[in-house]
Amino acid sequence: MPPAKANLSGANFAALAVLGAAALFGTSATAATLLVPDASPQSVAGWRLLVGAIGLIVVTRGWAFAFMFRIPLIWLMGLSVGAFQFFFFLSANLAGVALGTLVTISAAPWFAGLLGWVWGAGRPSSIWWISTVIGIGGVFLLVGTPASGSINVGGVLAGLAAAASYAVMTNVGTKLTQQGKNPNHVLAASFSIGAILLIPFIITGGTWFTTASGIVLILWLGLFVTTLAYVLFGLGLKSLMPGTIATLNLGEPLVATILAVWLLDESLSTLGWVGCILILLALALLARASTSTAKANVEERTNV
Repeated sequence: MPPAKANLSGANFAALAVLGAAALFGTSATAATLLVPDASPQSVAGWRLLVGAIGLIVVTRGWAFAFMFRIPLIWLMGLSVGAFQFFFFLSANLAGVALGTLVTISAAPWFAGLLGWVWGAGRPSSIWWISTVIGIGGVFLLVGTPASGSINVGGVLAGLAAAASYAVMTNVGTKLTQQGKNPNHVLAASFSIGAILLIPFIITGGTWFTTASGIVLILWLGLFVTTLAYVLFGLGLKSLMPGTIATLNLGEPLVATILAVWLLDESLSTLGWVGCILILLALALLARASTSTAKANVEERTNV
C-alpha cells in the first residue's frame, strides 16, 4: 500500500479504535448493575484497574514496559489514571450517577482539547469545536438535569476533577506515544501505578468478588472494558489529538443508555433520543474530520 493511503487508513482505523473503546466503556454500568448491584463503586473500580493492568502487562509480553517507570511523565499519567477512577465514582456517589456522568463527560473534551493546545499538541480545529458542542448538547439531553435545588456542589467539583484527570491521562499518553513509546507499554505502566493507588478500596470493599457473578464482572471489566478497550484507545493515542480522542469517547454514554433501555428496561424520553442522534452526528463529524485532516497532511507531505 502506498504511504499516503497507509496514513489515511491509519487515521480511519484510529478513530474507529477509539469508538470501539468507548463502546466497551459504555458496558460497565450495565454489567455492574446486572451482576453485582450492591458492590462498592470504588471497589469495582479498584478491581477493574488491577485486572486490567495485569491484562495490559500480558499484552506487552512480560516486563518489557518496566523501563517506562524511569520516565517522570508516566508517574503523572499513573496518578491521573487512579484519580480519574476515584473522582468519577466520588462524583457519582455525591451528586448522583446522572449528574456525575454529565459533568465528567461534558467537561473532559474541553479540558483535554485545551490542555493539548497548551502542551503543543496543536490548536483544535473548527470541526472539533462544532462537534464537541453538538455532542455535549446531546449528552445534556440524553442524561438529563437534576431537579432544582438538588445539585451537590462537592459532587460537581469531583466530576470536574475526574474530567481534569482524564485530560491529563490522555495528553500524557498522546505525548509519550507520539514520541515513539509503545502505547501498550505506556498503558501497562500507568495502569499499574493507578491500580496500586486503588488497592485500599479493594481491601475495604467487601467480599462480593468471591461470588460467581463478582468473578464474571471483574473479568469483564478488567479484561474487556479495560485491557482490550485501552489497547484500542492506545491505537488512537498514536495519531489523534487529545481533544479528538476525548470527544470520540462521547460514544460511551450513548452505548450505556442503549444497553440500559435494552437490558435494564429503563425508559428514554423523546429528548433523550434526540440527544442520541446529536451524539451520533457529532461522532460522525469528528471521525470524518480526522480522516480529512490526515488526508490533508498526506497531500502536504506529498507536495513537498
